[in-house]
Amino acid sequence: MKTTLIFAVSLASASMAVPASADVFYEDSYIYNALVQVCTNTADDDRRSLHNTLQEYRISKQSAVEKIVCNGKLLTDFARLNQATKVVAMLKPYEDRIKGRVTIHDVAAPAAN
Repeated sequence: MKTTLIFAVSLASASMAVPASADVFYEDSYIYNALVQVCTNTADDDRRSLHNTLQEYRISKQSAVEKIVCNGKLLTDFARLNQATKVVAMLKPYEDRIKGRVTIHDVAAPAAN
């Protein structure tokens, strides 16, 4: 009984939720200013300013690599496109964490003949 009631209430509230659009940013908003500064520093290949901007807006480098998009490209791809070698070198370890590396080691003992 409780499960169906909870399901019905959650379904009703989900249907009334207003979808948010990621494409709408006001030019004076906090997020818009953060994104513009990060993308500008990346395009300028200014590693120090990018680091300071990320700290100022409390964005981790891992989150920046995973989530920030400049001109339709992820941050590291945008940096490569603009030949920002210093920024790419700074963000490369964080990009490698996304890809993930799996290694399989055989832990079985060799057969005793």
